[in-house]
Amino acid sequence: MSRLSRQVQPAEAYLAKLTDADWAALAKRDVVVKGGQGQYGLMVATTVSHAAAWAVLTDYSSFETFLPTVVKSRVVETEGDRTIVEQIDRRRIMLTTMESKVLTENLELDGQQISFRLLEGNLEYMYGHWRIDAAPPSLGRGLLCLLSQQVRAEADVGPFKALFYNLFEAGLVDTMKALRAEMERRAASPNL
Repeated sequence: MSRLSRQVQPAEAYLAKLTDADWAALAKRDVVVKGGQGQYGLMVATTVSHAAAWAVLTDYSSFETFLPTVVKSRVVETEGDRTIVEQIDRRRIMLTTMESKVLTENLELDGQQISFRLLEGNLEYMYGHWRIDAAPPSLGRGLLCLLSQQVRAEADVGPFKALFYNLFEAGLVDTMKALRAEMERRAASPNL
């Protein structure tokens, strides 16, 4: 049995924390980032339906085709609403290329939330969840869904902790943008 929480967090827990500036950024299709130092909340608005967003978010074995630093992704095990995914990530850091392998457990809840945690990898820990919520009509311009991620992560990198946080946060923003782009690409070409 998974140690991940099976509780779906209420949308109000996220939306009530957004400021007027956050709502304005979402309406402009910017990624909103809250937090820091290894504890982050990110959100972005998209023009696709809930079902289209969910299909991309759960397409684990295709992550390498649209996530910027993922070079390999495969489903290791699936049991009901629980999926174990192995990913190989490659990124350029300063003058070198770093590659890491992570194994995550993902628990899909009510077609709305995916709770995840690191099982193996080069981080001390990583856990959190993804959510898809309906965008309020006040966002306008055909924005239908809010995609959000809450994540906590820590790495044992000694004096390079600030660099780790900067790179991790930048990677989260890039991933959020890539997910939205893939969702909207697929929705524009439904025969894919």
